[in-house]
Amino acid sequence: MHRAIRVIIGFLVLTAGLQVLALAPSREHSKWLNLPAEQLLDMADKDFADGSSKDTALMCYTIVANRYEPSMTQEQKVQCKDANMRLWSIYFYDFYDYPKCFDCLTRANEIATESDIQDANIFLGFGCMYQTISEECNNYDLGTTAFKYYQRALATGMKTHDDKHTDMASTDVLSMAHVQGGLSQIKDIWQNYLQLPEDNETWILRRYNKMLYQAFNNVEQKRYDEAIKMYDSQLQLIDTTQYSRLIYFTHVEKAKVHAMTGDYRRAIEALKQSERIAVDLEMKDCKLEVYKMLAQFYQQLGDHGSREHYYNQYTQLKDTLTNYQQLASVSEMEFRNELKGMEQEMSEMRQHREVMSVVALTSLGFLLALAVLLYLVYRKNGELTRSNQSLYQKNVEMLRAEEEERRMRRQLQDKEAPVTHTDNDVKYKSSHLSDEDKEQLLSRIQEVMENTDEIFSPEFSLERLAMLSDSKSKYVSQVINEYYEQNFNNFLNSFRIKEACKRMGDLDNYGNYTIEAISESVGFKSRSTFVTSFKRITGLTPSQYQRMARKEAQQ
Repeated sequence: MHRAIRVIIGFLVLTAGLQVLALAPSREHSKWLNLPAEQLLDMADKDFADGSSKDTALMCYTIVANRYEPSMTQEQKVQCKDANMRLWSIYFYDFYDYPKCFDCLTRANEIATESDIQDANIFLGFGCMYQTISEECNNYDLGTTAFKYYQRALATGMKTHDDKHTDMASTDVLSMAHVQGGLSQIKDIWQNYLQLPEDNETWILRRYNKMLYQAFNNVEQKRYDEAIKMYDSQLQLIDTTQYSRLIYFTHVEKAKVHAMTGDYRRAIEALKQSERIAVDLEMKDCKLEVYKMLAQFYQQLGDHGSREHYYNQYTQLKDTLTNYQQLASVSEMEFRNELKGMEQEMSEMRQHREVMSVVALTSLGFLLALAVLLYLVYRKNGELTRSNQSLYQKNVEMLRAEEEERRMRRQLQDKEAPVTHTDNDVKYKSSHLSDEDKEQLLSRIQEVMENTDEIFSPEFSLERLAMLSDSKSKYVSQVINEYYEQNFNNFLNSFRIKEACKRMGDLDNYGNYTIEAISESVGFKSRSTFVTSFKRITGLTPSQYQRMARKEAQQ
């Protein structure tokens, strides 16, 4: 018996030793968990300002952000709020991870609300998020939401005498008002802004914003020459590297005015200035915007070669950003694992010392340690089960919401007169689709994918989808890529996986089906492809999903 105990104890000691060795690369960071927030923020700010690597900044900001407790002092709460805002900035400008950005902003806002902290920067962040997504999706309503957040940021900045964010918000408010119905809707808040003093630190930006108001007003009054002159005056005012993004923005607005007058050559000259700034400073979001505009302006001039060049630049950069988001997601998971490893290492080291000291006194200590270990395993298993259950419920709710949306869309279509597609609707006159063509083709693609069981045939192809959509393969592929940002196979698999989820929940008709049978019934030829796609889309394996569906049906 004693020999058995010694063997088990030896095994546990050896295992603990191996775990410590395995976690050795992260031991350098373990000590950070106990550092004061001031020191962590200082380390992170230095790494953030350096710009070469954000690893230290991510680690330190995350540790501080995750420390939040309602019982903290006001100063500690501000630190947690600021750490979340720094994380938002990194995820937005470096990783383009919008869901993570929204999560950080939400947590920062919750802390500020609970702690009665007024921070204009939080509303600026929300405005920037909604504006970016609005522009990428051409969604006017999201732009309206961004506009409201910018106005809250401006009002909060003026109330708290936050000059920096007040001036930043003012620029955004003017820009959004100009595209969201005109400057007249911000009359009151603009008059309040005009009353603010112009000291040595603020006068350039406030002067710039006042000139921007005049420029936009001239545009709205169709005084285009005066608007151009005002933009030129702005460029003279801010002609320093400190205001690179404002210089970029001003050239873009100047180009838009030239385009309004039909002078596309001067519009292109202005955009070339913006392009140089975006390229020199590696501002990917700005490059994406300027490439798209240059392609449109060259199209107006009939210069199809230059149009193709910049359109290719635009699509390649967009693909690169999509791939970068995926890589960033992997990097983020690795980072999270490293952080968990640090916490686990410290916990296991403490447990190891406690177990060894107890074992040295009595064998009862070993039994206690074993009970603790079993409890931890049980708790971890419970957390995993709850996490999987949460994923399952989210998928079920998503499927129900999509089904309801589909039902409502059918009702609307039934009420409308049927649309007859003429040859000109589908036989495009040129090799390029107009925005209207794309919207019509997108609607037909959705109709086929939502109402045609043929998509669950293993032989269903892009060519067949194009035929059913009354179009050509290359146009269908283009629309799927632009609107869904994925290729045909991933697009098709997403519909098949959703149908597989429905069938797993339909126990009356598919209760006796195996995973392989479900996979084949929705068109997958390979079990491995089915499992990989299912996990990517739902976050669960097919077995986990089926087990939860059956469990829910029995309740």
